Parts: sequence; structure tokens; C-alpha cells
Amino acid sequence: MTKMFSRSSFSAGSLALLVAASACGDSSTAPGGETEIISRVTLTLTAPGGAVQTVYVDDADGNGPTAPSAQVGTLTLARGVTYTGAVKFENRLVNPIVDITTEVRAEANQHRVFYTVTPTGVTLTTTDLDSQNRPLGTTFTKAVAATAAPGAGTVRVLLCHYDSAVKVGTATSCAGETDINILFAATIAN
Repeated sequence: MTKMFSRSSFSAGSLALLVAASACGDSSTAPGGETEIISRVTLTLTAPGGAVQTVYVDDADGNGPTAPSAQVGTLTLARGVTYTGAVKFENRLVNPIVDITTEVRAEANQHRVFYTVTPTGVTLTTTDLDSQNRPLGTTFTKAVAATAAPGAGTVRVLLCHYDSAVKVGTATSCAGETDINILFAATIAN
């Protein structure tokens, strides 16, 4: 199941949710393993001084027809600051909760997180790689230019699952199945 496109670097100034999500829970016997149900996506940004900002979106029925929840938390970005970041994928529809991020990392050669950010002024660079030195994207840095325009923006997080499609290190969009596609919102401070 394929959704929106993304790119591994984003230029924009914000992260907060404007929900546009879907989760894929179909099983696959391809080398990438099962496509998992993802019911929560969490973004965490840490400033150089250690201040942490966390936002998340829930999708209570996974890949069901109900729209995801509103974003919980806000992201406010300072100009001229480079943040370290991480994304976390979970299936909270089961007990105990399953950390899908662990599975994504274990199957790194079959996954990649793509990010798209609007507007311009922010650069996202993935910092983790698969075993073939291709971007994975569960961790990243987010540099906000000193000249970035203040205001609202969005960050799309798309988890791509490569079953039969080839994972290309220089790809700027998903050529495989979309496991989850969530839109967050954020603000660049004055």
C-alpha cells in the first residue's frame, strides 16, 4: 500500500501534527518480513542544552477506517539551532505494547524513513544506516537556519517497507510499501 512521497532531508521550519495517517497491517512473506500495525508515531527532538520536545499521533484502529488522533504536544524550533532527533513506531493495540522501531532497525535493509518538511529553512539529515550503508532514518539531526522564516510548517514521516522493491540509497521517495504516513506540525520561533 503506497501513500505520499518524502525525502531524507527537509527544508522547513516546523513540526506539529496536521494528521494524515494510515497504517498498514498486511502480512508479507517477502524477505522484509511482516508489515506491522503501527498505532502510534512519536517524534523526539533534543536541543544542544538537553531540552527535549516530544510529540505523537495515535491511530486507535491501526489500518482501520477511523482517522488518527490530533497531535499530542507541540514542537517549537529555535533558529540557528541543530537538534538531534528520533522517531518511534509502536503497536499500542496489543498488550504488551510492541516497539516496532526495534523491528525496523533489525530489518534495516528492508526499511527507510522518509521525511518531507515545509516551508524552507530546516535541513534534516538521517544519522543511522543499514548494513549496506544506505540511510535508515530512525535517528536524524535537524538544523534550523538562522535565517529561517518564523511561522508554522509541517513534517511528514513516512516509513517505507521494501518487500519486492529494491532499496536504493539515493532514493528521495518510497518505492516500496508504505507502513505509516503521518503529518506533524511545528513552529519556528521568532
